[in-house]
Amino acid sequence: MSLALQELLLCCRGLENEKATERKKEVDRFRRLIRSPDTVEELDRTSGCKASKGSKQLTWDAVFRFLQKFLQKETELLKSGKANVSATTQANRQKKMQEISSLMKYFIRCANQRGPKLKCAELLSHVVEVLQNQFSCGAYGEDYSSILLKDVLSVRKYWCEMSQQQWHSLLELYCGLFNRRSKSINRVQVSRILYTVVWGCCVQTEGLSHTLFNFFLKALSNTREERQLMVLENLVSAVNVFLRSVLLSCRREGVCSGRGGPMRPSSALKDELVKFFQLQICVHHPKGAKTLETGAHAEDWVRWQGQLCALYDALVSEISQIGSRGKYATGSRHIAVKENLIELTADVCHQLFSQSTHVQEVTSSVCRDTQRDSPQSCKRRRIEQPLTNWEGIRSKLQPHHSDFDIIPWLQVAAALISRYPWILPVDELVPLLGLLCQLQGEQQRRGERGPYVLRCLRELALCHATGSSNASAHTAELARLWARVWALALRGVGSAQTGTLSLELLRTIVQESLEPVDREFWKVFSGAVCKPSLVGALSLAQALLKCSIPKSVHSRDVISGVLMETGGEPPTLRDSVISWLLMNEHNEETEENCRPHLIITRDFPLNLIPRILVSLTLKDSRAGLTFLMGSLKPESFSSQSSPLTEVKDTLGEVESLFLQFSFDDTPPSTKVTADGDGVYSEKPQFTVIPALRSKLELSLLSVAEQLFNCYSPDSSNTPHECVLRCASLLTGVLAAYVCMGLLTEEEACRSPLFLKAKLSNSSKKDHTVMENDPMDEDQVDTSRNQTDNQEEIDLFEDGDETHLSTSRPCHSNDEACDSKFSTGTKSALSEEHLSRQDLAFLSVLGFLSLCGSSELNGGFSFKPLDTQRKLLKLLDLTDFSQMLHLHMYLSLLKKLPAEVSSLDPEEFDTLLRPLADVCSLYRQDQEVCAAVLRSLLPSIRCLGRTPPVSEQDDDLAHIKGTLLTVVSGFCILGKSGKCTSAVRVALMQCLLALLEVDPRCKWATLTLRDEELPVSVVLSAHLADPHHHVCMLAALSVESLFLKNGPEGKMMLPMKNQQTAFENIYLKAQEGMSGQKSCPSEDLPDETFNRRATLLISVSMVISCSPVCEKQALFALFQSYKENSIDEQLINKVLRGVSRSLGYRDSKSLIHSHLYYLVAEWLNQKQSDSRYTLQSVPYTLLGFCSLDEFYRSSYHVLIPHLVFLNDFEEVKSIGNHLAQDWKQLLADCFPKIMVNILPHFALAGQDTHVAQQRDKAHRVYDILKDSNFLGKQQIDSLICNNLADIVVELLMTLHETAGGASADSGDLQKFTGELDPAPNPPFFSSYVVKATLDYLSKCHSANHKSLVTILSKTPMSIQRILIAICQKAAETTNAYERHRILMMYHLFVSLLLREVKDGLGGAWAFVLRDIIYTLIHHINSRSCPQDEVSSRSLSLCCELLSLVCQTAVEYCDDALESHLQVIVATLTAQVTEQSAISQQVLRLLRFLVIENLENSMLRKSIPLLEPFPDRPNFRELRAAQHALKYSSGAFSLRQEPIMTMEVSSESRDRLDGSDLWLVTPGGHKDWLKNLCMALLDSGGVRNEALLLTRPLCEVH
Repeated sequence: MSLALQELLLCCRGLENEKATERKKEVDRFRRLIRSPDTVEELDRTSGCKASKGSKQLTWDAVFRFLQKFLQKETELLKSGKANVSATTQANRQKKMQEISSLMKYFIRCANQRGPKLKCAELLSHVVEVLQNQFSCGAYGEDYSSILLKDVLSVRKYWCEMSQQQWHSLLELYCGLFNRRSKSINRVQVSRILYTVVWGCCVQTEGLSHTLFNFFLKALSNTREERQLMVLENLVSAVNVFLRSVLLSCRREGVCSGRGGPMRPSSALKDELVKFFQLQICVHHPKGAKTLETGAHAEDWVRWQGQLCALYDALVSEISQIGSRGKYATGSRHIAVKENLIELTADVCHQLFSQSTHVQEVTSSVCRDTQRDSPQSCKRRRIEQPLTNWEGIRSKLQPHHSDFDIIPWLQVAAALISRYPWILPVDELVPLLGLLCQLQGEQQRRGERGPYVLRCLRELALCHATGSSNASAHTAELARLWARVWALALRGVGSAQTGTLSLELLRTIVQESLEPVDREFWKVFSGAVCKPSLVGALSLAQALLKCSIPKSVHSRDVISGVLMETGGEPPTLRDSVISWLLMNEHNEETEENCRPHLIITRDFPLNLIPRILVSLTLKDSRAGLTFLMGSLKPESFSSQSSPLTEVKDTLGEVESLFLQFSFDDTPPSTKVTADGDGVYSEKPQFTVIPALRSKLELSLLSVAEQLFNCYSPDSSNTPHECVLRCASLLTGVLAAYVCMGLLTEEEACRSPLFLKAKLSNSSKKDHTVMENDPMDEDQVDTSRNQTDNQEEIDLFEDGDETHLSTSRPCHSNDEACDSKFSTGTKSALSEEHLSRQDLAFLSVLGFLSLCGSSELNGGFSFKPLDTQRKLLKLLDLTDFSQMLHLHMYLSLLKKLPAEVSSLDPEEFDTLLRPLADVCSLYRQDQEVCAAVLRSLLPSIRCLGRTPPVSEQDDDLAHIKGTLLTVVSGFCILGKSGKCTSAVRVALMQCLLALLEVDPRCKWATLTLRDEELPVSVVLSAHLADPHHHVCMLAALSVESLFLKNGPEGKMMLPMKNQQTAFENIYLKAQEGMSGQKSCPSEDLPDETFNRRATLLISVSMVISCSPVCEKQALFALFQSYKENSIDEQLINKVLRGVSRSLGYRDSKSLIHSHLYYLVAEWLNQKQSDSRYTLQSVPYTLLGFCSLDEFYRSSYHVLIPHLVFLNDFEEVKSIGNHLAQDWKQLLADCFPKIMVNILPHFALAGQDTHVAQQRDKAHRVYDILKDSNFLGKQQIDSLICNNLADIVVELLMTLHETAGGASADSGDLQKFTGELDPAPNPPFFSSYVVKATLDYLSKCHSANHKSLVTILSKTPMSIQRILIAICQKAAETTNAYERHRILMMYHLFVSLLLREVKDGLGGAWAFVLRDIIYTLIHHINSRSCPQDEVSSRSLSLCCELLSLVCQTAVEYCDDALESHLQVIVATLTAQVTEQSAISQQVLRLLRFLVIENLENSMLRKSIPLLEPFPDRPNFRELRAAQHALKYSSGAFSLRQEPIMTMEVSSESRDRLDGSDLWLVTPGGHKDWLKNLCMALLDSGGVRNEALLLTRPLCEVH
């Protein structure tokens, strides 16, 4: 031990001396030693050395323990002193206490001056111990609170190391101190510490919500007793921080309320109060919802409405006071009210509108119930009540009011209309617009109200557009008023105060087509009325998109006068607008060549000006600009940023989640629908005006030339940005011409504009970039050699001695050396820790990262791969405890793995190498952990873009392993409760990204301690997470477990994956439901609601995205209704949303389509739970009011299943409920009953289940044959009378599975899919269905006739079956069910076609025609674009049509003659539009046109078909048709049109054929032209001849 430490050790031991005088001497000696540099250096060495931890070396912690004993000894002596002493003695005691605590504070700050050296746990334990003791708190509370605030909570390392229990102890301690109003500690300081502790609890811990709710409810109820505004400010700030962190999980408990407050709060307190009330509005009325049905919520509606009224009164009072203070203030004063206060007022007004009577009653009741409210306040509320409607708003906007009174209400009106446009009634539109028009007319004569009037008018214009369909009764008056507004706005364009807003108003009026664009509007852009600006350019663009630009804005008389005076033509409007846009006239007024052209000194959005300029040089400027803008609209360029934007976005997300949690529809959207301006899908043809194009190019060359004449790298008159803007302007114009096809890329590269742009770029590069290349290899190496103490590389390489802020060797005495440990409550990611040079460094780093991730290798003076490698070399010199280095690494993680390219394995490995160190260093910092996980998303997605090259497998395996290790580590921390919800939310995003790149989890497997789990299982496990936000994100992400991203969109995962996923989802969601039983009673309402929402959303997502699991998930909803006591209204909301997403008419249709399955599954549960009876089926979810109504509507579904279950008692019960004979019900349901029984007779095999089902069917059938039931005779009669219905029901049981057994090898197998969902039970394969049909025919006919032969005896039976199947197909909205029905149709039609040769009882012609047109209908009604199921359906229809055609050709020569045109036209369209079945269609066309020429009827019909398209696929068909048509020689000119007209008159199914004969090759073209001219010139042509020559005229 060194001499310095030995001396300090002796001093510390001296502090334990029994003599007070000796201790006092040692205290003075201690102060001297502890600030000695030698002592500090030795203590730092021993405290930082790991080997010394087990030795007896003196460390900072050891010294701290000596001091604790000293303080304890002195405290005991003070505590044992007499209570009644003189004032002098008491003063000495106070001085003694001050010295003791001061010594402790001095020591702690000396120890931690260079970074935290004392252990967090020991330091915090000592502070809490002192403050918890009543005597020591009174003695040292002030100083120890200061220590806690400045030396513990302000140190980020301590902040992160504190456990949840330590945070909880601190919270309880200071909540108690705040409530007790302790006089020993300054109350403002207590409130500051309380705010900091609340912040820490919210950021670093979870599970303290109930403690804080109770505290804040008590504290807010006592706000009137608080007289220090700083205390209230800190309290309300703490409330806001807390509410933001828990709102998503504790919406019901988060409904706070405060009564009263200071009469004159400070500005900061007002801001915090506004935030608090905005949060309350968010909780009670997300997205403006007013009712429970739309998502609003309140624990006590009467009380909440009363509080809204009180808040409204307070806001009105505040606005009035702002106006009053402004009237009497001297000097200039800002009149407008803060934006956040205005928005809160608008939100409150929205809630109180249309509720005048109800709200007044509520207010009165609240006044009676609340003793603190005086009668005067009640009366005042009732007086102000009329203001909560539009009439009241208008009363505040009267012109005679002063600016101080009117401007705040103009702000309120604008905010109200902007946020809730649907709230403005149509009847109020005209009065409000008239009033604003009047105010607009007076704006030039009266004060500062003008800009606010214009903003309000703009919002009203947008509102009018959204509800214009409802304003038809006031069209004339509105048109008159908008014309007046238009004229006044044009007049205000030249005003410095209102010019910009006037242009914005004009743009909106043009955008919404409220007023036609006139000449006065165009004059704005052709003269000196105003200078070009962003708003001006956007207004011009909007006008060009809406209408054609006129040639001139002057009248003919004016033009004539100009011609006489000048002797030449005046400039056109296009010339003037181009000149105005380039600011040529304004530039001429400036000193020549001393400054750059004005157009490049202003900042416009990228390529906006070039797009407008190029469109002006086109003949059709409107079409040109529409093409160049694409899907962009002018309003998308205007930035309306606000300091509150981020807060609004956050609250908006919370509100959206609230509505998703409660399954409520959001209110009408505030966004105005876009116009119908077209976006070109193909490049149209444009024509340029050569003169205008030449003038534009000359003007642009002049701009560049002027820049070259005045630019110098050292000149302050020409910023470097001007060079970039000039190059962007020139290349933007060229790019527009190339994009429109008016220039080739080669021509553009030779253009003078491009040469000028290259010169301007190179001049900028020579002067500013190449001089100091930031990525020069030698410079990087040199900087490495010069680096000491891990200084970072300066990417600017200026050559001077300036370094980045964080490379300084030490900080001042007030700061810790390591910036990580001096951040305090500020996040380690906060930019406040970075200097301006640091921020510039990060900006350059981001830009270089984009360069390094570029896919383009040509045209650059650098190689992207080299840039990547040089950037990654920065990681060799990083010290992640420094904030800049942490920011740098996170930036590289986010930007190097780009969206469009992938990293090489070597670079990827280098990028991820430091990841483990960063996670280890910051594992306790929750904000950094969340940021690290979010930064991994680009890397994970990059793996999905990496090509599957076998050589890269090993390298990629290591990279994947690195990522999976990090994700696994955070999963383990999350399960152990060491990660907050924010980290787990980021973790969820990583899990989703992993699922996107590896949907089947082939390698995406996480190692969680002793088990390996696929990512899909881990994701499902988050459905039972303790935090609701995490649960909801997991529920909303359920789709990723069933679908994967494919080249053509979403694709379903294999059936096994989906089944496993659903089981895991339902299991974990139910696990979460069971976990709510252990939560505290206070949290139970929120916890119950949250868990139910998680379960319902996850199940509803499964229903929406997985046809395979749709039935199971729907049954899970029904089961949840019973097992979890979920509110019926909530279930109905879920069902409505799901049914809409699946295309059903309503939820009843959805449930009815699965009713048989639901009932069967419900009754199956009875085996394990006797509560599942038929009477307990939740029939109310089906829309039935009573059990009788349910039975009456659904007995045809219930009884067949009950019969097969041998539960005739329930059948009799249904009969009793319906007051019908139960035997008659059996007869009514007989076809369905037989379908449940007969197929089991036909099932072959000795499988145990099959045998059991067969025995069960035999028993039930024997019971039915009993005379006490139906009896054998009645059964035979019912079979004969209902044979067609039995066949239909039997066909409806068809379910052909992929790879299943089939009698005919693959008749229907090729049309099955692995993911075809099972239909309602019972269902059987085509083999079983055919066998059952054969069984029926054998039972019905003694001579073993086929079933079709039996049905042919009554041809209506066949027609009924065909119609029934078609009707089922028409009713369904499910593609899989429609395909299954088409397979039934295929099966039955195949049976019919076998018997066509026998005539089908004389109905063969009808049957063939019906089949042909049914198939044609299904082919023509195919969905676009085609999905996998629709493609299979289309293929099935084509094959069946081919089978029909082959049968017709073989057995019925003339059957196809009248239908051939329709068949061929339909099939031809499929080859053109649908390549998936093109070969199948072409084979059928060749069969009809080429392979059956011996068929005389076809030979006659084929020449009359429309010509096949002139495409390679149809070359053979065209040749065959042409050969048949002209087999007897070429037609004469007279024969051709006559034949065509005859065919057209005979065939109504074909297209207009009168023009088709013109494609006939021949040498008649010139002769035809002359004939047409002669016929047209003659006066006496007959009508018949004109009709005949109509196609001839088209040749000319």
